[in-house]
Parts: sequence; structure tokens; C-alpha cells
Amino acid sequence: MAAAWGGLVRRLEDKAPGRVVKVNPAYTSQRCSACGIVDRQARESQARYRCRSCGYACNADVNAARNIAHAAGHAVSAREGPRVAGPVHREPQRDLLLVG
Repeated sequence: MAAAWGGLVRRLEDKAPGRVVKVNPAYTSQRCSACGIVDRQARESQARYRCRSCGYACNADVNAARNIAHAAGHAVSAREGPRVAGPVHREPQRDLLLVG
């Protein structure tokens, strides 16, 4: 399984050089994305996370994803800006750049 993840990382780095950020996954599922406290007992179940310090509760996967995004410095966002048409998180399209 590790070889498959390594292959995925290599392909992403080839397609988006300098934009792939590797994040240490340690404690991302135990850390509260609201207050930052690490508590291994905060996982009520496989799917639920509830912080015993601040009371924040959400889906455990959403909490871990927020921690990973924070650790990456939000480098996973592709392109932000005013929504003209289509999805916001997309690479600039060559045809759209040539208009004008």
C-alpha cells in the first residue's frame, strides 16, 4: 500500500511541480481543528469527533481534513478569486487566458 501512495505522490509532483505539500499525519485525527488540543479520547466513534476541551463536534474525517489543510498552510487550494463561471478550484484554462 505504501508503494501505491508513493506512486501517487510522484505522479502529482510530476503534474504540479512545487505545489505538492507532504503533511505528517500524526495526531490529525486526535487534534481539535478548533482549539488545537490533542486528545485521543475525543473520538466518540469512527465517524464522530467531540473535543472535551472546547466542545467542538463534527465528523471525524472533516476534523482531520481541516487539521491537514492547516498543516499544509492551505497549499492545497489551486486558484481563488471571483467566480466568473465553473468551479473556483481549477487550474487556469489555456483557452480562457488567450481571450482578449
